[in-house]
Amino acid sequence: MLLRLQSIIKKCLFVFSFVLVWALLSSGEFYKPENHVKVNNPNIEYIGRFDFSKPRVVRFDWPGVQIKVTFGGTYCAIKLKDGHNDYNIFIDGQLNKVLRTTSDTIYTIAEGLKNGPHSLIITKRTEALNGVASFEGFILNKGDSLYPVVDKKKRKIEFIGDSFVAGLGSEGKTPDCLFSRDTDNNYIAFGPVLARRLNADYSIIAISGIGIVRNDGDSTLTSKRPLPYYYDRACLNESLKWNFQKWQPDLVVVRLGNNDYWKKPYPTISAFHDAYIKFLKRIRKLYPNASILVFCEPVRKDSHCDYIRSLVNELSSRLQDKKIWYEKLNINLDKQKDFGCQEHPNGSGHKKIADALEPIIRKAMNW
Repeated sequence: MLLRLQSIIKKCLFVFSFVLVWALLSSGEFYKPENHVKVNNPNIEYIGRFDFSKPRVVRFDWPGVQIKVTFGGTYCAIKLKDGHNDYNIFIDGQLNKVLRTTSDTIYTIAEGLKNGPHSLIITKRTEALNGVASFEGFILNKGDSLYPVVDKKKRKIEFIGDSFVAGLGSEGKTPDCLFSRDTDNNYIAFGPVLARRLNADYSIIAISGIGIVRNDGDSTLTSKRPLPYYYDRACLNESLKWNFQKWQPDLVVVRLGNNDYWKKPYPTISAFHDAYIKFLKRIRKLYPNASILVFCEPVRKDSHCDYIRSLVNELSSRLQDKKIWYEKLNINLDKQKDFGCQEHPNGSGHKKIADALEPIIRKAMNW
């Protein structure tokens, strides 16, 4: 009887062990022997705004942020706590997959590659409004490591603005589709497209619906939290201040003001004027050597472009600063061909905006 009981216990333990291992493997929490590359590895290149205040984790939420590495071996995974954002995964210059985060904390980025160094670029598709992500490093095969990133850009551009800059709905198939994280892809917005053409790294500070003094949907003439309220944050959703000395751009491109006058009640011209002037002066103080381009494109008939032109010219003249200037773009965007969700530019529309800005920037910056 005792021997039979012992046999049953052994069988139960065997089955339990098998089920436990299977569960761990399927959840991604159990993996083959690995080399955990920590977030402070000097061969990891972070582009955009990140929160480095904690030693074992890097936090971020702004759209378009990038993590670049060159890794050895055939396999690479990422340790990431998120669940609300999506990412483009580029291996050796080609889009390998779109990573849609879930409750998992470990995601396989690449496997079965040819042995040798491979470039990896991770770009955040979705907006900061989706929430903060926590990066905890890479996982490589045992014995493999990271190498210095070779493709270093020689220029830096910061793009500041609203949903057009964030890339809302850029993957949408029709102008009538509703916003979703599936249709957000900042990588194909005009800013990143321009930066790649100009051999520049970029930082995106953009929030859908945001204004310089009044946000879309607010019932008051001015909003408590327009874009300048968030501008000095490392992450939109946290109060930690960004250290502007860490990253000084050569060029700042501003596209703001559209939402202020999108729907009534409109802010007063004087409130709009004063807030915009104050914000541009703040940018100049933070980036004393940068050029600042403020542009407006006629998406509808109202006077906000004229207001912006007037105040930018006034500020440039007052400060005797020729590196602050205004451009109005004349772009013909076809509603059916050039717009994605909620009548925001799709890839084709963003390309047209980039096409219009590229010669202007090349001439002004001698690029």
